[in-house]
Amino acid sequence: MKAIKNIKIDQIRFTIPINESFLKDTDEPNVIKAINRYFKFKLLFDEPVIKPTGKNGYTNSILWGASEQGGLISVMYNPARVDMGVLIDFTATGKYLYESICQLNGIDVNWRNIITVIYQRFKGHATRIDVAIDLINYGYSVTSIYEKLKSGEYVFINPIKQRINFNRIQYIGRSDEINTIYVGSRYSDAYLRIYNKKLEQMNKKGIFHSLAINCNDWVRVEGEFKNRECHNIGAMVSTLSQDDIEPYLASYVNKHWKLVFNHD
Repeated sequence: MKAIKNIKIDQIRFTIPINESFLKDTDEPNVIKAINRYFKFKLLFDEPVIKPTGKNGYTNSILWGASEQGGLISVMYNPARVDMGVLIDFTATGKYLYESICQLNGIDVNWRNIITVIYQRFKGHATRIDVAIDLINYGYSVTSIYEKLKSGEYVFINPIKQRINFNRIQYIGRSDEINTIYVGSRYSDAYLRIYNKKLEQMNKKGIFHSLAINCNDWVRVEGEFKNRECHNIGAMVSTLSQDDIEPYLASYVNKHWKLVFNHD
C-alpha cells in the first residue's frame, strides 16, 4: 500500500443563537426547525431520540442517528437559558455517519459551505473543531517521536516561536511502546494528540478496521480547538472562496505545534 496523507475535520460542534427572548419549559426554539431543514436530518434519519437531559448546561437533547452504528448527532438547548443558544454536536462517528448517509442519498457534504452558512446565515459559530492529519505508511512511529522529544532531538514550537517545554508533554503506554502523546492541557483552547491510529482501530474494531489491518503503520496527529481558537478557524473558513480547506486546517495545526529538529 502506498503512503497516504489525509487531512479532515474529525468532529465539529456549533452554537447557533436562539431568536426568542423567552421559552417555556415545554417550548422548542424555532431555529431548530431551520437546523433540521438545512442538515436534512428528517430526510436522512429515522425519528430522533428525545431526551430531557444534556451536557455543558444544556437540558434538552434531540439525538439523530442514535440507532445506526452508534453514530450520534446531538442538537441541544436549555429553555431557561436562551442566551446559550442551540448546540449542534457532530461526534467523529456521527459526522462520518452523516457524510455516508448523505452520499448514499446523492447529497453533497461541503464543510466549507456548512461552516459559512452557520456563520453568515445563522449568525452562529464553531465551538469545537478537531483537525485530524492521518499519516499512513509513512514509516512514522509514536514511540520514536516521543523518544526524540525526550532526548531533545525534536522540539515543538508554539505560535509565538517559543519552544514548548517537555513537561507539557505527556504520554500513554509503556516505556518501550508509546501509544499516545499529549501536548498541552485538555482544558485549554488548543490541545494536541499524536497517537497510533492503527492500533486504536484494531483494538476497537472501529469503522476503519480493514484499513488498519492492511496498512503498515498509521499515525494520527489531531489538534483539538475550542472557544477562541475554534472561533478563529471557523471565521476564517467562512470567508474562504475555495472548497479545499484541508491545507488551511493543516497549517493551523502546524502553527500551534511545529515539530522541528533541535539544532542547539
